[in-house]
Amino acid sequence: MDMTSEHDALTTVTSSPPPPAQVLLDLLGRLTGNPPPTDEETDKAMSEFVGHLAALDRQHNRKDRSERYLVETVFGRARLFKNDVERVQYCRCHLHVSVAELSKLSARLKNSPSGGVTAASLAIWADTIRDYIFDLQDVVPFLQRNQPDYVYLIGFKNPTVHSWEVFRLARSLAYHSAFFRQNGFALDHKAAQIAAIAVLRQALELRFERLVSVYPTDKKGKPPRLWHGFHQDFIVANPRFFQAQGFSIQDLKPVYDWCSEIVHQAYQPYAWQIAWALELSGRLLGARDAPPTEPWSIANGVEVVDVQEMQNAFEVHFLETYEHGEWKMTRRRPEALVRHWTSAMAVHGEAFRPVRRRPSLLRRIAKRISRLWTGKR
Repeated sequence: MDMTSEHDALTTVTSSPPPPAQVLLDLLGRLTGNPPPTDEETDKAMSEFVGHLAALDRQHNRKDRSERYLVETVFGRARLFKNDVERVQYCRCHLHVSVAELSKLSARLKNSPSGGVTAASLAIWADTIRDYIFDLQDVVPFLQRNQPDYVYLIGFKNPTVHSWEVFRLARSLAYHSAFFRQNGFALDHKAAQIAAIAVLRQALELRFERLVSVYPTDKKGKPPRLWHGFHQDFIVANPRFFQAQGFSIQDLKPVYDWCSEIVHQAYQPYAWQIAWALELSGRLLGARDAPPTEPWSIANGVEVVDVQEMQNAFEVHFLETYEHGEWKMTRRRPEALVRHWTSAMAVHGEAFRPVRRRPSLLRRIAKRISRLWTGKR
């Protein structure tokens, strides 16, 4: 088995030649070995992988598509496919763009005295190349589904990012200039601090949403456009479900609103504001020490006392608060300390339920103006 950083891969040895994606993935795992792969092996593996994808692109994209069509498809919001035709078009567009971008990167890597991709040049971009390999697992096998003997890759990666990891990134950005001083600044100090606040807000949003872990979707498979702070407002209004360890979730609201202000105005705040915001947010986003007799979790800063009742309450709150549509609910395990969770509690609802009270047009306009005025969406 080939274990790669931040990816889970499963490889097998078969009697037939391994596919180009597998060859390149295995070579990436050898870059830090002794001895590393030769430059000839490296250039061959990269060239064959890119060439294989280019051949698939020519096979599945025989007609030109406008840039606007590609942009709308590749960057469209997540949705459910009604049929294979929709998914084919989606995958074809992603294949075409991935080949174009990977070809540019490959050409950049070949810009060396040897004229080929060397092991040293590939090592710098190893994580990015590995992402290309695994991400195309969502695209290529489906397009090749009518070729029973075709194998792209036997493996997968886990794309999920824990909110704690996002918080760590925010903290690293905030103090980037200090961490990297000895090697020179890779990022501008002021810009890095502003980016740190944007990432911190994202980490808070993720944790608030994942403390609830109920995901409504409409009949097109699209999520609702909730205003900022929707989940936090629910959590603060229902403290009986959420036991914070040594801090108040309600007290984090000014921190979250302050992050939003920095994101929209893009100015460098006071240094002590950054430091204290990270400290306060760390109480929610970090882990706490647990007594020997209690369970431990990376997300145990908050305990959800009764998951089912909490998620029931959130569904009712959503249907009474959101203004339009019919929605089905998917429930997942909260990103918190949960003592009595079972897999049966992860429910994927099938029934669509309408919102309970659609406000009048005048009231909806007034509420929209209020949200814009307060910075909510």
